[in-house]
Amino acid sequence: MTIQRRTLLTAAAASALPRFAIAQAMPELTTIRSTSKSWIWMAEDYALNGGFFTQAGVKVSANASNRGTNMSALVGPSVDVEWGDPGEAMNGKKEGLQFRTIGQTVGKFGSHVVVKKEILDKAGITEASPIEKKVAVLRGLRMGNTGPGGAPDNMLRWLAIKGGMDPNKDVQLVGIQGGGPGMVAALGQGVIDGFCLSSPTSDIAVAKFGCAYLFQMVNNPPAEFANYTYIICNAATKTIAEKREPLVRYLTGLALALRSIKTDPAKFKAFAVPFLELDPAIAEGAFAGHKDMYYANPRLTEPQFKTNLMFINTANKSSGLDPMPDSLTFASMYDPSLAEEAMKRL
Repeated sequence: MTIQRRTLLTAAAASALPRFAIAQAMPELTTIRSTSKSWIWMAEDYALNGGFFTQAGVKVSANASNRGTNMSALVGPSVDVEWGDPGEAMNGKKEGLQFRTIGQTVGKFGSHVVVKKEILDKAGITEASPIEKKVAVLRGLRMGNTGPGGAPDNMLRWLAIKGGMDPNKDVQLVGIQGGGPGMVAALGQGVIDGFCLSSPTSDIAVAKFGCAYLFQMVNNPPAEFANYTYIICNAATKTIAEKREPLVRYLTGLALALRSIKTDPAKFKAFAVPFLELDPAIAEGAFAGHKDMYYANPRLTEPQFKTNLMFINTANKSSGLDPMPDSLTFASMYDPSLAEEAMKRL
């Protein structure tokens, strides 16, 4: 597993720790997500590089695996917090993994579907076309994703089913390793006709590799995904018991970052554009397409749980997997108490 590590402490923030972080040694947490840099992980990156974790009194080491799913990392002792989508976590819960979801950051399905523009032009399809026509164009295409069980694979399956297709026969789902660079390389080499992945990879494909958006899932999603919990963080139940205070501090840092994103978008933009190394030609459009995807705070919300459940059950059925058990509920998977405690510290 390829690991990319980034740790940043801001001295200025460390010199002004708030009341909840005084007189204690700064604890350390290690986190993992699938890719290194993307809009969907930006709340954690902003908290790291903006000094919000330091302000909250916790040192964080963030890692990227370049794999589609990482729930199994919670089994070992080296990872404290795992980032991913609710479907991945639900599958982990069904398999008996002992964890709880402790926070959330993204309220839109942040992985987009792009297809080579020449294919869309030939079919007379634009992003504004009716959804049934947009979905139909996927038939027979080779669509890249991060691998079975990941959110991009599940989205392509869901779209195929919505269009009356069998995702195992009517669309070629191609697992691509290497994150965004791997996806762009596969596109450039003619291995795939399009893919489902988050920005900036999707924006780069549109700007430089002859693609166009079929579904920009933040601003123009199918109706079922207009309000959708997409990115959550999870911790093993043992970790919660042993490291509750560091985890609350971690969520406090996320809360500070999310609040800044909402109240000072110019400051967030000034960080995000160079951090993601965005080409100036796509920077404005990329920021406009993603700035509103974040929750205002990491508190866990129950109403979207049923939509998450619908989505993963649909995708799992197409993969020959059993539906989620009735015992899987918001209360059995989520622990809202840590985020609630974090919010009281602001």
